[in-house]
Amino acid sequence: MEKERGKNRRFYIAMIVLLILQISTAVFFCTQKKGFHYDEYYSYYSSNITYGLVPTDMEWKDTEEIKSEFMVLLGERFRYGLVSLMQTYDVHPPLYYLVLHTVCSLTPGVFSKWQGLSVNLFFFVLSWILLAAITDLTSNHRKRVIFAVCACFGFSPAVFSGITFIRMYMMLTCLCFLLLYIHIRAIHYDKRNFLQYYIPILIVTFLGFLTHYYFAVFLFFAAAATFLFMIIKKDLRRHATCYAASVAGGLLAAVVVYPSCLAHIFRGYRGTEAMDAFFDIGNITQRLSFFFGLTNEYVFGNTLYFLILTLLLLAMTCYYFAKRKSANTVSSKWFSINKRETALIAITTIGYFLVAAKTALLNAEEAIRYEMPIYGLLILLFMLSLDILLKKLEEQSGFKKTGTLFGVLLVITVAAEIFGLCSDKVQFLYREDEQNVVWASNHGEETIVYLYNPVNEWMIWDDAEELMQYDRIFFVSMENENPVADESLLTAEHIYVYAARSEKSDAILQNLKSDGSFATCNKIRELRYCDLYELK
Repeated sequence: MEKERGKNRRFYIAMIVLLILQISTAVFFCTQKKGFHYDEYYSYYSSNITYGLVPTDMEWKDTEEIKSEFMVLLGERFRYGLVSLMQTYDVHPPLYYLVLHTVCSLTPGVFSKWQGLSVNLFFFVLSWILLAAITDLTSNHRKRVIFAVCACFGFSPAVFSGITFIRMYMMLTCLCFLLLYIHIRAIHYDKRNFLQYYIPILIVTFLGFLTHYYFAVFLFFAAAATFLFMIIKKDLRRHATCYAASVAGGLLAAVVVYPSCLAHIFRGYRGTEAMDAFFDIGNITQRLSFFFGLTNEYVFGNTLYFLILTLLLLAMTCYYFAKRKSANTVSSKWFSINKRETALIAITTIGYFLVAAKTALLNAEEAIRYEMPIYGLLILLFMLSLDILLKKLEEQSGFKKTGTLFGVLLVITVAAEIFGLCSDKVQFLYREDEQNVVWASNHGEETIVYLYNPVNEWMIWDDAEELMQYDRIFFVSMENENPVADESLLTAEHIYVYAARSEKSDAILQNLKSDGSFATCNKIRELRYCDLYELK
């Protein structure tokens, strides 16, 4: 008994040390984040809006007005109604924005990456704990499997990218894990009494659906598998209707609270795009290959093919030794796991992966966010399979070094992930933006013009932090063909112009050049949606 307590103590110490190490690594990458994705700016803007970021043609805009749109001002704290209203104009549910607004309300007058990153770090820790609990229940308390799953999950470049991306995906991952944990706990401990889990399932369904609509995909497969399990088991059939009612009740409550969700899903541009992509059978191979490649590179450190091959070789070896032994000497107990719980995880994970792969945006490495809720579960399934096959190999062949082999494979996978971390596989850091912001800060008092395309005004704010460094900015619409006659521009010795890429940008630059008597027009640098010029 004392020996077992000692093992448990060492295991918990190892898990705590692992979590602290991974949190420290995550914080390090958070410090390396120097810029923002446009969607991250939108997270702050739609959570903390004051008047609205609307450029006015041929007029100056004080950048203090721009800054105020990304932070909570002293008189605007905890305005949850406005935050929810803002989301009705977009394509997302409001819960994440309400959480971010709460954090920003606790730090009024501040616009900082740490406001959003702190939310993600919090949900990362919760996700890590829930994944450990799911693995514990599924693997029959196999400590090496729990440690391996958490080690691979917490050092994955994809997960660190989810932490450094100030959007709702870490929160979504946490709620998906929580939903799955409740289901697995119900199956594992209370096969005959699901009643105590109906309310938690209803609440998590409500919260998850109001966080991201992809939660509904995860919920569908988890609920379908659970409902089928209940129908098959005669003593659980009487609970099936109540279980279905709890799931439906959570969804209905979310629709009642936020009715705009229906328009987002069925009529919004993202919902329409997702539906079109889902029913397009011609893109199946391309999309599955794309997301499989992302999973291999950003979750498993390019070891996924190696792991699959290892599992196949182990399965063939086990089969070989099974054939050599007589049926009387070979145990028929192949599984050291809880099969129903594992089947639930597998169905949910595979189903979500396929649907998300068919419907998500194919925006290069940024697309890793869409599969975030199932990365930890994929790791869990691989580690469970590895543990099962190694135990069977030991049983059938007498090979006593399976624990060492498990450890070696774990070290290879984690080492590959860490190599990915050191090879700039963590996304959404935008280190190059730091020097741009410094440059703008050093030129804060200069004369700044922004030529914008009124069709895509949102592109302006992709460089919001850089633009905040100036005292004021003169906005010019590319649709306005009138000459620029502002006195400050006509008398300036030189001006800096941000010009959105357009067929009209060159002509307007020439007008500015001639109107201001500037002799040269030099491009300083290219940004994501515009170019910066100096006219002198």
